[in-house]
Amino acid sequence: MHFERLVIAAYRLPFKFTKLKNGYKAVQNSGGLVSAILALSENFNKINNQAVNSKIVWAGTVDNLAEDSFSKKFENDFFDIIPVNIPQKLNDLYYGGFCNDLIWPLFHYFPSYSVFNNDYFKAYEDANVKFCDELVKVIKPGDFIWVHDYQLLLLPEMIRKKIPDATIGFFLHIPFPSYEIFRLLPRPWREAIINGMLGADLIGFHTHDYTQHFIKCVKRTTGFECRQNIIYTSNKLVKADAFPIGIDYEKFHSACLNKKVLNEKRKIKEHLSGQKLIFSVDRLDYSKGLLLRLKGYETFLEKFPKWHSKVVFNMVVIPSRDNIEKYKDMKMEIESMIGRINGKYSSLAWRPIIYQYKSLTFNELIALYDLSDVGLITPLRDGMNLVAKEYIACQIENKGVLILSEMAGAAAELSEALIINPADNIEMAEAIFNALEMKAVEKNTRLERMQNRISSYNVFAWSFDFFNQTHDIKEQQKIMSVRYINKIISDKIDLNYQNAVSRILFLDYDGTLVSFNKYPELATIDRNTLEIIKKLAIDSKNQIVIISGRDREFLERQFKHVNVTLVAEHGYFIKKAGENWEATITTDLLWKEAVMPILIEYVSRCNGTFIEEKTGSIAWHFRNADSDFAQLRLHELRDDLAEIIRHKTDFEILEGNKVLEVKSGKYDKGQAAISLMKDLHFDFILAAGDDKTDEFLFKAMPDLAYTIRVGLSPSLAKYNVSNFSNLLMLLKSFID
Repeated sequence: MHFERLVIAAYRLPFKFTKLKNGYKAVQNSGGLVSAILALSENFNKINNQAVNSKIVWAGTVDNLAEDSFSKKFENDFFDIIPVNIPQKLNDLYYGGFCNDLIWPLFHYFPSYSVFNNDYFKAYEDANVKFCDELVKVIKPGDFIWVHDYQLLLLPEMIRKKIPDATIGFFLHIPFPSYEIFRLLPRPWREAIINGMLGADLIGFHTHDYTQHFIKCVKRTTGFECRQNIIYTSNKLVKADAFPIGIDYEKFHSACLNKKVLNEKRKIKEHLSGQKLIFSVDRLDYSKGLLLRLKGYETFLEKFPKWHSKVVFNMVVIPSRDNIEKYKDMKMEIESMIGRINGKYSSLAWRPIIYQYKSLTFNELIALYDLSDVGLITPLRDGMNLVAKEYIACQIENKGVLILSEMAGAAAELSEALIINPADNIEMAEAIFNALEMKAVEKNTRLERMQNRISSYNVFAWSFDFFNQTHDIKEQQKIMSVRYINKIISDKIDLNYQNAVSRILFLDYDGTLVSFNKYPELATIDRNTLEIIKKLAIDSKNQIVIISGRDREFLERQFKHVNVTLVAEHGYFIKKAGENWEATITTDLLWKEAVMPILIEYVSRCNGTFIEEKTGSIAWHFRNADSDFAQLRLHELRDDLAEIIRHKTDFEILEGNKVLEVKSGKYDKGQAAISLMKDLHFDFILAAGDDKTDEFLFKAMPDLAYTIRVGLSPSLAKYNVSNFSNLLMLLKSFID
């Protein structure tokens, strides 16, 4: 995919700045996103197939922002910086509050740590607006806008409203939780978050599980149709998919032989005295499982005394938010536990744990990765965990073994690691023992497979994959937009309507003239819509056909004294204006005796479903049931029904919008429409419907007909409108 510029929006800029006399000194921030994007920036033009160098535009907050002219004074080879200034008071509520006191614990499955505060959400909205305002100033046609992480969940939709045709990608770097966790958010907040994310064209997650959690939350929150990983929103297609973020493999792998790193390794070896080294590095956070890791190591020392004095655990904790009481307490607990374990097991010559509460330099980190016999990476919950990948990339000298939590996103890719439950101290202890005892052949085999995988799907492959998938979904959107009824198409339809002398309009009912209701009998036509139908029907050039799956009595009540033809039960009955109902077929209805008990059984097995019996069919409605559970029961029911009617060649199982219907296959909407047009000439034909049953109608229409599918679903219809209100606007234009 080619684009003019990459515009990144993330909470923080990739640098911290100190003001100097002639500008600013930049120091790189820590973090997986920054490392990944910095690696990407150095190769951006190569990846984007651009001959002319184009800087990446990065919008974010910055510490020590001294003046507004900052962005003019800061010079960087790879970035144009767009500072977003968020006042401290707002930032405390936005970042410290909503982001870190609510979203972070909730999305990491620590709901008891979550703080629900209305002021937090208001600040979150305001901060996202500030980002949007700054970005809109710099976005140009052809830009790829890439929004990152949980601090900016509302931003894609905000940009979309200002720049409707923008190309927007969103990537979430933390887990997306299951619906049972997500639904703990107040309804307006969760709706705002889902709709905010759906402003993007492509939404990326680290794992398949997070993607599926998101899609389920979309279904439950918005009701939008989702097929595979495509979400059919009210105005466009959106794709959600897994893109496990990679690292700059070569940078880490080749650094192991760097002179400065070799010097660091020499220093470490002097202190080890031939002991095996277990290593972990994490930010101070409750999601990292630090206390449970210590408990697992302590259990290892208890169960396997033969390893006393032969192994050292170097636990590095990077300072983070230690001015907050909860984090202070955690730090004290960690240090207390380390002191207790060292006090219990250490000797004059040996300390089982070496604890460092500090940030490491790049060279120190690479040296420790390469010399460690065991990488102990055991978070309780982690979006990806790039430390695990960095550790694997750096295994040159020691060929170490990775022990990895099954709760880390990286576990899906690094299946050759020793995968453990981080809360099971016995499993962790045994994994440490197995790692230390593992034969060289097995170590090499495991490492080789993991290194091959992460070297091929590195940070560049990750970003390239994301860009290509965005291009693909934009192409799908274009195909759909061609079919969308825009002003040019609606004007053309209107002109043909006005010039025609003989017209017929086939209009479905539910989802086409009225919105769906929880209970079908409550989906009655409103006065304004009925007035449009009446005015169309009065015109002597028009024949209006209401063609529906509804029963005769319901349709008669809705269109009493209106000059329309009614088609009920998908074509089983037809009533021309001023005439009586006629059945289009005659059929033996004894089949219901075999089918009805099965449907009754499935109503009892799937809460929220109900049966609607018509003359020629029986329908099982599952609109009010849990969507995932209903889909499971739907497949079972279809199989059971197919078994019963498999010898009845004139029957079919028809799936509509949240309904499964068993009916005779001798009639459908298409056949009914053909019978109404037989031996008549129409120079304007329009057919509109919203679900699978209307595909029979569209298929039966001649080439000159305007066929319209309400909604974004793929269809035989020539055109789509996003909702029934748009269709009513078109019908109204005929009579205005």
